[in-house]
Amino acid sequence: MINNALETYKKRTKKDLLTHPLAVRLETCNSPGDIIALLQEQVQRLDQSQSNDERLSKWLDPTVNVLQTLSSVLEAGARLVCFRTYLL
Repeated sequence: MINNALETYKKRTKKDLLTHPLAVRLETCNSPGDIIALLQEQVQRLDQSQSNDERLSKWLDPTVNVLQTLSSVLEAGARLVCFRTYLL
């Protein structure tokens, strides 16, 4: 599903998100905390007011945690499917 979304984006915009410098840096993240730190660094570069930074940070932390949990669930589900296919 994610690969389809990336391909659709690439077709529509002629830009490959996987080659974006931020995507490359995100691949090295090993935990939600790493992702949050990287995204907060990007937010600070936007030169926004302090109140906007805090509001974005309050939204960012739980969002990254939910995405990490979803990713873990999908990964576990994929392992079950692969395992069952292997046994058949």
